[in-house]
Amino acid sequence: MMKLYKIACLAACMAVGVLQAQDIHFSQYNASPLALNPALTGVNSCDWRIGATYRNQWNSVTTPYVTYEVFGDMPLIKDIGGASKLAGGLLLYNDVSGDGDLTNLSAMGNVSFVLGLGGQTNHNLSIGVQAGLMHKSLDFNALKWPNQWDGDEFNTAIDPLENIGENISRFNMGAGIAYHNSVSKTFNITGGVGLFNLISPKETFLQDEENKLGMRISGHLKAGITIDGKYGIIPSVLYQSQSGAKEIIVGSDFGYFLNSANFPATFFLGGAYRLDDAVIASVGMDYKNFRFGASYDINTSTLQDASGGKGGFEISLVYTGCILPVIPKNYVMPCPRY
Repeated sequence: MMKLYKIACLAACMAVGVLQAQDIHFSQYNASPLALNPALTGVNSCDWRIGATYRNQWNSVTTPYVTYEVFGDMPLIKDIGGASKLAGGLLLYNDVSGDGDLTNLSAMGNVSFVLGLGGQTNHNLSIGVQAGLMHKSLDFNALKWPNQWDGDEFNTAIDPLENIGENISRFNMGAGIAYHNSVSKTFNITGGVGLFNLISPKETFLQDEENKLGMRISGHLKAGITIDGKYGIIPSVLYQSQSGAKEIIVGSDFGYFLNSANFPATFFLGGAYRLDDAVIASVGMDYKNFRFGASYDINTSTLQDASGGKGGFEISLVYTGCILPVIPKNYVMPCPRY
């Protein structure tokens, strides 16, 4: 029975291995704007922005899937036609998964043109492009192959007889469009569509296999609503699809502004649902120009029998900087600073 169980697990792993690979994803997707949509480059509440996100997933089931990213963006040319700008950004991320330490290290550069509508900087339409290099590597010696099964166990001394190639380095591209409108001091909305892996780069570790990275489509919408100057509601939705897989997240953050002279901060409590996968609980805080977020995925899929409901832990930190300080006459509770 144990032998059959191992063989079944091996067959499952082999089945997963022939599927097309998929991109990184975060539960706090709004804290990773350059990975969400290239057109969001330079679209923020001030001048420049830096951020980082760390995610650890499936620690209770198998070797953890660990993803982290850092990004930064800023305007390159401001006041084009009075209210438009050209912005640039840099996105670095690394994803490590599985017993073979499958690693995806990517460095992407973003450029966007943010068109101010009606001569206003807080009402704009932006288009962006992304280009860079991805490098994928795999520790082949840590893997077990069908030919290495000796009848009792996997024997790594046996030649796997697989036509294994080398690690992968490929050029990749993406593009997007986004719309943002601060309708009033109490309401704003941001939405857009991003397209990634536009050239579908070849991706395989086997010399005799043809496999291409599928295009990822990302659609997102977020609103910010301020009530009585101290309460906030930030509903958002994300739709992504790639190589037949789909991800839908619907949720909201709820904020409270603590009007304290010693610690003026906005605290957030959030909840979301990833369709057929997980319930996401989150907390966050805006303090001055910093925005900190933490979330946890509670697994609700068929994997919960193995995971015990334990999904992924994620933290993010974003800093938004102003070249010149902006001191508003009346405080308006901000949406999260991303």
